[in-house]
Amino acid sequence: MPSSMTATPAEDETEFHPGHSPILEPPEGPESALACTCGGLLELKPATKPAQMDRYHEHLKEVRRETTLS
Repeated sequence: MPSSMTATPAEDETEFHPGHSPILEPPEGPESALACTCGGLLELKPATKPAQMDRYHEHLKEVRRETTLS
């Protein structure tokens, strides 16, 4: 995982957004289903955690895009 010194701004921007946080179920193990605390179900089927976190980051990008269009 990159340190804050080596992380690019794009990586930092997709980590957090007010009202959004990933929920991985189950939180342990190699595969999880993914939801967001905003109530948006992202992925019902289990997938690898890196793939789920990539999907979560795409969700945050969509939220930011919608926020700027409003």
